[in-house]
Amino acid sequence: MSTGNMGNSRNLRLEWVEAGSLLENPANWRRHSPEQLQSIKDLLADPDVGWAGAFLFNERTGRLIDGHARKQVVDPKEVVPVLVGDWTEEAERKILATLDPVGMLATGDPAAYQALVESITAESLWVRDLLHNTAAGLVATDEESEPEEEPSAALPQMECQPFEHHDYIMLMFHHEQDFQQACERLGIQKVGITYPGGKTKIGLGRVIDGAKAIRMLTGEGNK
Repeated sequence: MSTGNMGNSRNLRLEWVEAGSLLENPANWRRHSPEQLQSIKDLLADPDVGWAGAFLFNERTGRLIDGHARKQVVDPKEVVPVLVGDWTEEAERKILATLDPVGMLATGDPAAYQALVESITAESLWVRDLLHNTAAGLVATDEESEPEEEPSAALPQMECQPFEHHDYIMLMFHHEQDFQQACERLGIQKVGITYPGGKTKIGLGRVIDGAKAIRMLTGEGNK
């Protein structure tokens, strides 16, 4: 690793501290949706990912510069990686104002991103949605100047993610009693999801693993 002219980066050091001890920055302008917070939480819990980045903290002012969302989703007692630096208040404000916007100046290659996504496995529903929405956003941006086409008849909710392939069977019930009996037989129940911040959604889970369904329908589910 090169140790040439590092400028002010000589003041940087990595420390591990309790998340609750990091004071949030009152000038932080970023606002995080429940979906984003849940994706961050799932990525931190992913054994393949975990802490792939560090908080950014200004020891001169005693305030966070980057990492507010991660601080929201971890236990205050959890020990987290923190990149500690020493900046003036003016420099701190400049970093706050430019850190994310500079990254957003980059343009995305839809084909390269799709290839990247297809090479990984994402177990979390929220992370999969993040990948799917990012890929869709790149394609939409790339096609902005192209003539509009007729809207697709496909239902977005039923489309496969870029990294998924599913063969499926659809069952249609004409009577509520038959539907309820199928739900009971297959163990389909209402599922409640709570986002960070307390927002909740409840829906009836209708998608189950095909092999599991066969075992349950043939009476082998409890063996």
